[in-house]
Parts: sequence; structure tokens; C-alpha cells
Amino acid sequence: MINPYRTRGAADPASFEAELHAVEAEAAVVDAPANGEQRFRLAFEQRMAGTILVDTENKVLEVNDAFCQMVGRNRDEIVGKGSEVFTHPEDLDISEEAHRRLTSGEVDQVSYTERYLHKDGRAFDVEVSKSALRDATGSALYFISSVRDVTEERARSAQLSYQAMHDSLTGLANRVLFEDRLSQAHARTARRGGWNAVLMLDLDDFKAVNDHLGHLVGDELLVALARRFEEVTRASDTLCRFGGDEFIYLAAELASPAQAEEVAERLLGVLTEPFTLAGTRVQQHASIGVVVLEGTSTDWTELIQDADAALYEAKRQGKDRHVLYTPTMRQQATIVGRVPGNWGQRLAPPPLADPPPSRSGADTPRSSDTAYWERLNSRTGSPGTPVEAVQQPERRGRWRQP
Repeated sequence: MINPYRTRGAADPASFEAELHAVEAEAAVVDAPANGEQRFRLAFEQRMAGTILVDTENKVLEVNDAFCQMVGRNRDEIVGKGSEVFTHPEDLDISEEAHRRLTSGEVDQVSYTERYLHKDGRAFDVEVSKSALRDATGSALYFISSVRDVTEERARSAQLSYQAMHDSLTGLANRVLFEDRLSQAHARTARRGGWNAVLMLDLDDFKAVNDHLGHLVGDELLVALARRFEEVTRASDTLCRFGGDEFIYLAAELASPAQAEEVAERLLGVLTEPFTLAGTRVQQHASIGVVVLEGTSTDWTELIQDADAALYEAKRQGKDRHVLYTPTMRQQATIVGRVPGNWGQRLAPPPLADPPPSRSGADTPRSSDTAYWERLNSRTGSPGTPVEAVQQPERRGRWRQP
């Protein structure tokens, strides 16, 4: 084995570097290279981290027991061979590029992550810290790597990242992820041209389900709705639970504005078939506000406001439909006391001769809900009893932008 105490250099990580320097200093004082090599081997073997020495051709000179256990192989299966023995084939270029940078003198230390393969075929993630050990002239003699299995650590990090970006009930994207996807889509269309569309979807009379079947069944319905919506969601698009019984859909990079309305019809189409929840058939409908954006500098928050104003108009027209946004809609919503784009917190409009339903979320009673259930209970004679069919508003024609 090469004696590292005739060399100048460092090994990573820091704890191993300290061990090497301490042994090197002692060996220099007593001028006993053999003793220094013995101490080096002892430190090398007793390290808990997997440690490996390779030559300038990236052939293995030595490994410690921790490394052998990590990859499920003995020394004879590793020493004298290249890293392809234990490196995932798709990641070989990562380790080869790191070795090239060290050999060329571009860097003295490098860290990277890649996948290793256990002898049993199992792949796992590792973090490699690799350093060059050089002679007095600066030429690399060999390289030492400290290897750490980070599979569980990366899995935990991925789980936390997922939770931060997704709705805990439905698993759909949450507002944070939606905003990020919308910004990215906006940037792409600003460069390439084309259209994006934002569709705000609100369930019609959803409060009736919570009131008559319970909130647990209401949650089951939201999950079932999310799965149906996903069936018609394009891979390039983003479906988000915006809060309560509201969903937002980003239709990215459309070929024409007309495609936005096609997306809206597909979403409404999956609600044609009733849901069966807790032994009860539930017919759930929805209203959608659609706003189409060409690749301009319009602020994305204004898109939410515009989609919300269009949604308000869909509700006003009788629900169970989609409406395409026009600039007069936001003005109308402001006149009647609605606050567009207030992220689910609405101001109830003042009483009108034919009042539009208030969309203040599932916790706010709606006049249309009350009237519907009064009519229903008068027929069944059992107020508050779950019924076979819930929420069946008359389907009306679609409004189109002139």
C-alpha cells in the first residue's frame, strides 16, 4: 500500500483529514514512515464511513470493511477493478467526470451524489466526498473517497418536499405549487408565444353534502372528485385544490384560446356520473370560470381575480356551466360587493331581485341551498335524512364569448 505520509494533501471529510494530519505529523517527527503507514491503515480500517482508495486510472487500490458491507462484496471482488463493479450504470458518467476534474488538477476535492448497486441488485443513493492526495510536486498519486448511504435521508427530504407542495386530503397540488407552475408557464409562453388558461372550479351546493351526509362523506367526495378530474388532466397541466370546495386548473401552452373551453367541458363532463358514498348516490355539479392569457406581462394574481369573476358569473347564470371571462365581469362583481381573487374569502352580495348564490365557502349557508333542501324535505317528510340523489340542478346551455 502507498504510504500517504510521503505525500502532501488532504482527504475529505474533515474528521478523516484530521486523523491523517495527526498521524502525518507524528510520523514526521519520529521519521518513521512505516509507523505512519501503520497508523494510516488503522484509521482507514476503523472508519465507520465507507472508504475507498483509487489510483489515477480510477482502479480500486483498497477499501475498508464498511465499504464492503455497503455494497455487499468482499475485497477480492472490488480491489483491482473499476467503479463500474458497484456504481449504477446510468450514473457512471457522474463519477467519471468527478475523477477527471481531480486528475486534471481542476479541483482538489469534489462531492457528488449517485447510485450504487448492492450485490443483490438493490440500488441505493450515496454521497461521495473524493480528494486527491499529491506528492511534493503536486502530482496526484491516488484518490481517497468517503462514501455515505443517504437513501433514507433523501426519501425523508422528498416526502417533506411533497407535503409542502400538495394538499393533504386529495394529494393534488396546493397553492404554493400552483403559483410556481403558473409562473413557469407564464415565462414559457412569454418566450415562445401561445396561450395559458386558468380555470377556477367551485362545487355547486356542496354544503348540502356536508350538512346531510356529514363532513367525512364530504371529504370522501372531494377525494373522489380529485381522482376523476385527474383522469382528464393533461400531463403538461396542473390541477390544484385551492381550498374548501374550490379547485384551480392550469391549462398550459394551449394551441388556441378555444382549447381552454374544451378543458372546462372535460372537467364538467366527469361529473355526469353520480358518486356512491356511504351507500348514498350523490350527483355533484360544478361551475367554472375561465380566463385565457396570451404570453404577455399580465400579473398572475390578476388571472386569479379574473377567473374568480368569471366563476361568479357562471354561478349567477344558474351554475353547472363554464363562463369565459370578459373585462366587464370584474366590474360587475365589484358593484354587487364581491371581492374577486380574495382566495376563497368572499363578501356576500347585497340582496337582489334574483340574487346570485354567494360563494363564501362550504361554511356559509346559501339561500339556494336552503330552498332546495326545504323542497326536498317537503317531499321526503324527513328533514336532514340523507337521500339517494343530492344536488341535481337543471343543466343549461353554455355561454360563449361573443
